[in-house]
Amino acid sequence: VVPAHPAISEDEESDSGDNDIEDPDFIPPSHDLDTSDLSDSGPSDDDQPAPQAKRPTQEKKSTARLTTWKMVDLNNPPLPEYQHSPPDFVGTPFEYFSRYFSPEVIKHITYQTNLYATQKDVNTTFTTTEDEMLNFLAILIYMGIAELPSIDDYWAMDTRVPQVANLMSSKRFRLMRRLVHFNDNTQIPGTVDRFFKIRPLFSFLNTVFRKEPQTPKQSVDEVMVAYKGKTAGNLRQYIKNKPDKWGFKLFGKTTLEAHGVPLMPIQKTLGATSQIVSVLVSTISLSTTTAIFADNFFTSLELVRYLKDKNCRYTGTARDNRIGKPPLKSIKEMEKKAVPRGTYSYVTSDDGILALRWKDNKTVTLLSTDIGVEPMSSVHRYCSETKQKEEVSCPAVIKSYNSSMGGIDKSDMLVHLYRSPMKSKRWYMRLFAYAIDVSLTNAWVIYKRDCKALGVDGLSAFQASLSTSVDVPKPVKGHRSHTPDHLVRFDLSLFHAPLHTTRQTCKHCSKKGHILRSNILCRVCKVHLCLNADRNCFIKYHEAVA
Repeated sequence: VVPAHPAISEDEESDSGDNDIEDPDFIPPSHDLDTSDLSDSGPSDDDQPAPQAKRPTQEKKSTARLTTWKMVDLNNPPLPEYQHSPPDFVGTPFEYFSRYFSPEVIKHITYQTNLYATQKDVNTTFTTTEDEMLNFLAILIYMGIAELPSIDDYWAMDTRVPQVANLMSSKRFRLMRRLVHFNDNTQIPGTVDRFFKIRPLFSFLNTVFRKEPQTPKQSVDEVMVAYKGKTAGNLRQYIKNKPDKWGFKLFGKTTLEAHGVPLMPIQKTLGATSQIVSVLVSTISLSTTTAIFADNFFTSLELVRYLKDKNCRYTGTARDNRIGKPPLKSIKEMEKKAVPRGTYSYVTSDDGILALRWKDNKTVTLLSTDIGVEPMSSVHRYCSETKQKEEVSCPAVIKSYNSSMGGIDKSDMLVHLYRSPMKSKRWYMRLFAYAIDVSLTNAWVIYKRDCKALGVDGLSAFQASLSTSVDVPKPVKGHRSHTPDHLVRFDLSLFHAPLHTTRQTCKHCSKKGHILRSNILCRVCKVHLCLNADRNCFIKYHEAVA
């Protein structure tokens, strides 16, 4: 449950070690993931060995309930459509991102980073501030947009990127990356949390994510956070069918224990993956007007029945050994060539659970308490014999599943578009970068919903606009230029970040007959200031005169 060699989970001057693709000592799991232990990302310890987590005892499964089946369809009323409440106005991208990476989160990371630096060296002179931590995050985000082969390229003369190089020196950035930290190492003894190193950040984000308005349809799927380094030990998994074959799976049996989630006796009888779904559903405030969608990794007849007793609807593909024994046509019979695509067989249990088997390119089995077979529709499938697409009959529950199950896949796609770069021997830094990317994705989703609710066009480059979308007062000929209030100008508690924008007159050093221009803007004061090798008006302008 911990890296094999915690002492080497530190960053070195070299970034080598994260490029290894193969791990000769790793043996891919071959057991049933629903009934056996699941790997779960967790902590390493930089300075001391962490304790081994005790394996939770598995409760005996209760005797299966006797189920009778009849060939009848479901006839549930449709769930209400989601209506997004329009805000008073659309905020800036930075304001949406700050809903998740709030000042509280930045303050926590800053404190833990300074604490970690002191724990490594009590005589260290290193100290960072919340403003500098925000600059560090801004650099990581921008590096995800303007990707270069090497970190040094952002500061190199030929490939210099002002949005990065003007915020922080290369040496300082590397030092920040090596020391940024999220939890107190002295609290490791006694913990069973495999996520200890990154737990506070994920706890913050879980809390704020749950505050967002809930939609009637929720999908559940597993996520793999890519990581090819070897310092994570047995926390890293290999799954050959995933786009990212090496990485962390973010849940397992010990996840619930680490979260301190109390399971009811009936939940303990469920399989490990079904337990995850039951706990996630417990966080939904409007479960009686919600439908859950999941794939066969999670679905079981016991889970569907448990959620139905909670008045929560569920639809999911299922493995043949997890659906009880409904009198459906067998998979072997359905897959015969004589059976045309679109053929289906269904029955409903005495307590209202639909079991459906439908032949597409392959035979698929579903359990549902949400939507039934009717009304039938059709889908187009390519036929290798006729060399053209043909219509195939499709039950309503299949269409509903296909349209509602893609939430996690879409989130994964958006996260992968501009991934924050984080090569590090400290395995949990990849999870830190993932937390940034998920926060950006969720901020963009809420931003687009707000824009749509107000009928306005949103920014196409949302992520890049985090550092550039500032309303700059345009100069008007014959008018005095914009001057910020003194209380704002000299308030160093505000995030006076330099931003790269269009070139205008420097507010500090320009005089009549001697005009100097700069493309650096103060994010708060909204005035242009010189910031280069010859002049640093940015610092001078914000220094209060005694």
